[in-house]
Amino acid sequence: MVSSIHKVRIFRRMTPSNRRQKFQQLLSVLAVGAALLASSHSALAQSVTGEITDPGRSVAFPGAIVRIEGLAGSTTSDERGRFRLGNVPAGTHTPVVSYVGTDDTSILIQVPEEGVDLGDVVIGATEQAALEEVIVVGQAAAFASALNQERAANNLVSVLDTDAIGQFPDQNVAESLRRLTGVSVENDQGEGRYVVIRGMDPDLNSTSINGVRATAAEPRRALQLDVIPTDLLDGLEVHKTLTPDMDADAIGGSINVKTLSAFSRKGPYAKARAESSYNELREDWSPKMSFAGSNIFEMDGGRRLGVAGALSWHDRNIQADNNEADDWAEGDNGNYFLEEFQPRLYTVERERLGGALNFDLDVSDATTLHLYTLYSRFTDTELRNRTTFGLGGLDEDTLTATTADYSEVEIERDTKGRDMQGQIAENRSISLGSETQLDSWLVETNLGYSYARERTPDQVSGTWVAEFESGDGPIADGQPVLTLDRSNPEIPLVRSNFLAALQDASLYELDEIEHFRERNEDTQVSLRLDATRDTGFGSLKFGAKARWREKSSDEEATFWSGDDEWFLSDALLPGGGDTYSFPNHIGPVPDNSAERRIMAGGTGIEFEPLDTELDSVVSDFTIDEDVFAAYFMGTWETDRATIVAGLRYEQTQLDSRGNEVEVVEEDQHGPGNPPDDTLIVTAVQASQSYGDLLPSANIRFDFSENVVGRASVYRSVVRPRVEDVAFRVAIEGDEAELGNPGLDPYRAWNLDASIAFYPTELSVVSGGVFQKRIDDFIFIQTLDDYGFEDRTFDEAIIALNGEVATVLGFEFTYQQHFGFLSPPFDGILASLNYTIVDSEADTGDRLVGLPKQAANIGGVTLGYDKYGLDIRLAVKYRDSYIDELVEPGLDRYTDDRLQWDLTAKYGLSENWQVYAEFANLGDAPEFYYAGSRRRVLQYDEFGTTSSMGFQYNFQ
Repeated sequence: MVSSIHKVRIFRRMTPSNRRQKFQQLLSVLAVGAALLASSHSALAQSVTGEITDPGRSVAFPGAIVRIEGLAGSTTSDERGRFRLGNVPAGTHTPVVSYVGTDDTSILIQVPEEGVDLGDVVIGATEQAALEEVIVVGQAAAFASALNQERAANNLVSVLDTDAIGQFPDQNVAESLRRLTGVSVENDQGEGRYVVIRGMDPDLNSTSINGVRATAAEPRRALQLDVIPTDLLDGLEVHKTLTPDMDADAIGGSINVKTLSAFSRKGPYAKARAESSYNELREDWSPKMSFAGSNIFEMDGGRRLGVAGALSWHDRNIQADNNEADDWAEGDNGNYFLEEFQPRLYTVERERLGGALNFDLDVSDATTLHLYTLYSRFTDTELRNRTTFGLGGLDEDTLTATTADYSEVEIERDTKGRDMQGQIAENRSISLGSETQLDSWLVETNLGYSYARERTPDQVSGTWVAEFESGDGPIADGQPVLTLDRSNPEIPLVRSNFLAALQDASLYELDEIEHFRERNEDTQVSLRLDATRDTGFGSLKFGAKARWREKSSDEEATFWSGDDEWFLSDALLPGGGDTYSFPNHIGPVPDNSAERRIMAGGTGIEFEPLDTELDSVVSDFTIDEDVFAAYFMGTWETDRATIVAGLRYEQTQLDSRGNEVEVVEEDQHGPGNPPDDTLIVTAVQASQSYGDLLPSANIRFDFSENVVGRASVYRSVVRPRVEDVAFRVAIEGDEAELGNPGLDPYRAWNLDASIAFYPTELSVVSGGVFQKRIDDFIFIQTLDDYGFEDRTFDEAIIALNGEVATVLGFEFTYQQHFGFLSPPFDGILASLNYTIVDSEADTGDRLVGLPKQAANIGGVTLGYDKYGLDIRLAVKYRDSYIDELVEPGLDRYTDDRLQWDLTAKYGLSENWQVYAEFANLGDAPEFYYAGSRRRVLQYDEFGTTSSMGFQYNFQ
């Protein structure tokens, strides 16, 4: 029997009127901006404008630096190749266009009083053949475009750009970004998922899609970047330093994902791809298809409409061989032993569907509008087969550094299966914006919408249990049930003289069946207004932004226990586990379909109301997070120096709602209380608000035409992870797991200094140092005798603020196109990047490395691009790091990882291309350990994936 009690406890509540008031204030600001637009005329007084393009007038060039001889200041061409120089006196002038990879282009022009639009400004016209070969297509094209955008930026930014045929070499955004300096990824099932910048926790980054902050489907801040296929993209940016007009919630860096735009090309464009890939562990082929196209339509009155669209579909079949361990303890003789070991086999199908549809409209010479949309859907259909060895009865006399004998073992054999609906993650992003030039004013507005959802509609897990003890049944008295041999620390081996008994399916009784459903949602609406005024020394800029965000998690679980009727021999999966490549035999394996039939029939199982209600309410939460920001900044320009400095203020309102759940067992009731186990559910709510004043200064200094230095100092603030700050309390006896809505955000001072040298046409050598001081960093802690409200718990798990963490690092980059060599060596490209970081975090009890912080990150890329052949070998290394703080000597670490990837393409004709890709050539595993590599916590192998395909291009 079970009873339940529901109560409500409310702490502090933020009323809806507060949000309405903030909304009305921002609308007032936007109304003022609209009034300015309505009352101003659109003359482009004393300005010089144009668009940078190639001699064939087919491609726009972003990142070109444009200046006028004899005048201070410069400007940079945008994604469409557009540039604008303001406050140019009437008369004769010589604009100079500088683009790495071609000679400077000078134009003699006459500027009238009302300004002049130069139209298409062609660069490289005197060396057309070389320009078209080196700059417009291929690896060199992507390299040149990224290099120019990085060189032209006032802050420190790393760029990954497509070439003119719009192709990234990787399957998803995360895997593409790891090519950049100081960037690595956290993997899931062998695929890059979360981006790590400068070795820091992915939750310390911010991610935007077309300038609109992205939402995350999982209950954390880091965006799952494996859900976005690269076929939809035009470029990727990682900003490692911030300016006041950028959202301040980034300590690692700020990522911007840019989808394709028609105006980045001058005419019709189309690309179609078809490929198939093979995973060596799964021994199965996976299809992939994509299409992208764009065009510009001329309209009445000189208006232009650009339309770009892309669609991508990939159905990937993979397998992961895994073993996991838990509960390491130290024996009397100083050797460590395990209390739980789990061989696991994952069979996974991942379907990735993405689409983008973007519109750009030139309303007039002064005003442009855009509507950018992105949709991605990621379906993960997974079957997990697991054997869990609960290890007891340790024989201390036989315990060694590599072996342990156990005389009492409980073995669970279970499945977790999602039906054909799988686990579905969806992301939607809409950016509606305008840009208007009003004399010396540039006014920009944006309405953004972002939505992410992850749902598991139908997941069934079944667990079958048998207990074995020395001297009982087939196990001879005095002999161990099994020996765990850790001679290979990554893959422990189970040895037993009684394997036949341990693998006898008739001895395993059905213990439990669970039906699980989950839904996580994250919705955000944003409004932004920016206004920039040209001045004699540079520009002044101010703006305001508001973001309204709601994030929620809702789980529903239903449990049935076995009723001594079903045995594993009744629900065997023939040949189950045969593909598992590790030496431990994972069978006998339950059939998840048979478990579903047992659940549907209802015979021989008993409904468990307490467990059902407990798991259905304990993890539910809703968080409202509203951020209101305003900033002011100035840009000062001289012949050599550019200074961008200002202040940003961000006000945060947080409202968290969840449940306090306590299980009171029948023997814990006092006189007069119900005699049954009781579940007490109390609705809880907490609110807090805080404000941050965030100064920022970035300095760029051109020591010469080929040497650029940068320095910056800025303040940033990152709000706590949602899963940490969500107000939830789970109490069972004298143990508790608590959400902490009172967490302070991470607040950091950031210092950066770098210098870049461009020795030849397409090359760069750069180095830089960075330092971060992070106050109130957050970590998960297990505490003894923890006081919460009016109770003290023997053990509590809770996220807490630490004291101070410091990060000191150095970055180095070398990139070179060897076009100056004699053929055929003039097609060689090389890239080398390396980041070294030293970190220290004070938890209050001890000094450790900052969790999630890798000390060394490096990458090498070698490429060849000539005679229609395009080859690229990429190597990426990431050092080990602390993944989770547990206790000294047993903290969870992620091991270092080295991955090799190879891509080869060949142009069959001007339009057709064949290619092959090989991912994870060295079969690099994922390895996690407890303090020492001798103590495994998790080890995964995924195998190499090989792809072959064709691509058609029209431009």
